Amino acid sequence: MSSNQHIPSLLVGKGRVEQATYLDPVIPNYQGNPLIEALPPILTQDETAERLAFYPEYDEEHRKMPAYLRLHLIQNTLQFFAPLPIHFDLEQRFSRMIRLGYQARNPAIIGFWGDVQSRVQSLSLVRQSSRSTATGFTIIGISGVGKTTAIEAILSLYPQVILHNHYHERDFGFTQIVWLKLDCPFDGSIKGLCLNFFQAVDDLLGTRYYDNYAGGRKTVDELLPRMALVASLHSIGVLVIDEIQHLSQAKSGGSSKMLNFFVQLINTIGLPVVLVGTYKAISVLSGEFRQTRRGTGQGDLVWDRMKNNHDWQWFVKCLWGYQYVKNRSRPTQELRDALYEETQGITDFAIKVYMLAQIRTIANGEEAVTEQGIRLVAKESLRLAYPILQALKNKDTRLLASVEDVHPIDIDQFLQNAQNQLSRAEQGQTSTVTRVNNLDRQLPPTAVDATEAQIAATEVVQKVSRRRKKTAPLEGSLPEISASGEKQKLSAYEALRQAGLIRPATEYLLQEVS
Repeated sequence: MSSNQHIPSLLVGKGRVEQATYLDPVIPNYQGNPLIEALPPILTQDETAERLAFYPEYDEEHRKMPAYLRLHLIQNTLQFFAPLPIHFDLEQRFSRMIRLGYQARNPAIIGFWGDVQSRVQSLSLVRQSSRSTATGFTIIGISGVGKTTAIEAILSLYPQVILHNHYHERDFGFTQIVWLKLDCPFDGSIKGLCLNFFQAVDDLLGTRYYDNYAGGRKTVDELLPRMALVASLHSIGVLVIDEIQHLSQAKSGGSSKMLNFFVQLINTIGLPVVLVGTYKAISVLSGEFRQTRRGTGQGDLVWDRMKNNHDWQWFVKCLWGYQYVKNRSRPTQELRDALYEETQGITDFAIKVYMLAQIRTIANGEEAVTEQGIRLVAKESLRLAYPILQALKNKDTRLLASVEDVHPIDIDQFLQNAQNQLSRAEQGQTSTVTRVNNLDRQLPPTAVDATEAQIAATEVVQKVSRRRKKTAPLEGSLPEISASGEKQKLSAYEALRQAGLIRPATEYLLQEVS
C-alpha cells in the first residue's frame, strides 16, 4: 500500500479520493473505529449552510455588457444553490446514518472479516435477526424540487474514497468507499442495477469486479450476494439508489425482490440504503416494504414543493441577485407571488422561469423583469407540465402518482431564439447605416451636402414633412409650369422644384431608410 501514500486528494467522478486523517469523533460510541474517525467532523447548521451554499460570481458591471454577452452570463443562475431547512434536515440524516451504519462494522475489531463472510452468506435467508445499527430511508417527491442536486451536494461534503495505511501505529491497508450513488436503470431491471454497481466500483477503484463477478450469464440470484460482498469488502457507508420509480414489477422477478434485498443489506451487513424517487415510486414501494422499514429510525421523507412563506421569500431574494437586465428590479411581493403561482414552488421551474423572463426582456429590448414577463414565459415554457401544476394546485397526490415525470424546460432553445432575435436587430441597424453611408458615397456633391448625409433619418423625414405642408403644388401641366417659370427668370428645373414636383434624391431614400 506504499504507493497510496503519494496519492493526492482528487476528484474521481463526482467524489474525492483522500488519504485517511483520523479525528476524535467526540461521541464515545464512535471512538476507536477507523471508518468513523476518518470521516469529516460532524457539522453545525451554520457550517452546513456555508459548505452547501453556492453562489456563482456576479458583478453589477455585468448588466452593462452587450446583450449577446449577457445571454451567456445568465446561465450562471443554473448553478445557484441556496440552502433551505430541508437541506439541513437531509444533511443531519446522512450524517447520523453513515456513522450509525459504521458503528457495527469496525475493521479494527478482531474477527471482523470472518463476520463479513458469514453475514454475506446469510443473505440467502428470507428473514435474518441481526444487531445491525444501520438505518435507511426513502425520499419521495415531485421531479424538479431538487432532490438529486441536494443529495449530491450533501454527499460531496464527504470524500467518496478514503485510503487507509496506518491506524494507531499499526499497518491498516484498506480502501473505504464512504458513499456510492447509482441511478436505477431505465428498463427497471434488477440485473441492470447490479451491473451498474460493479461498474461504478470499478470506475472508482480501478478494480475488475465486473469481470470477476458479473461476467457471463450470471443470474440475479448470483449477482445480489456478490454485490453485497463487494459492498462489505469496502465498507460502503451509504448506497443511494436514485430514480427508483424505474424499478419494474415485470423485470427479473419484480421490484419486491430488489426491495427485500435492500432491507437485507440494511439488516444483515449493516449497509444503509437510501431510495430516491418521484411520486410514481409510491406504487413500487409496496406496503410490505414500508412495513419492513418502519423500524429503521430515520423515517421516510416526503419532499414536497416549497410553500409560499418565508422560505420562498428567502429563496427568491437569493435568486434575484442574479439579474442581468439593464433596469434592475426588486423582488416585490407581486413578483414573488407571480413566480410562485406559475411554478407552484418547484425550484427548478422557478430558476428557469426567472432566467427565461430575463432572456425574453433582453431580446425584445425592454430590459426589465416584470410580473407580465414572468407569466408570459411560464405560459410558453410550462405547457407540458400543465397536468402536474394543476395536480399540485388541487393537492391531488393520487394524480401525481399516476402522471409521468415533470417535463424539463429547454433553456437552450430559448437562448437560441433570443440570440436570433438580437442578430436580426443588429443586422437591421447595420443595414440602415450601410445604406446611408452608400448614399453619401454615390451622390454627386451638388445633390446633397456632406454634412446633410449624417443627419438622422427621422430628422430628415420630419423636415421633409414640414416642407410638404408649406409647399402646395401648382395647378397645370408641366409645360405650363415651365413657361410660368421662364417669366420669372427661373429654369424649368427650379420651377418644377418650387411647384413641389421635384424632390431631392436623398429625401425619398432617407424616408425609406427611416
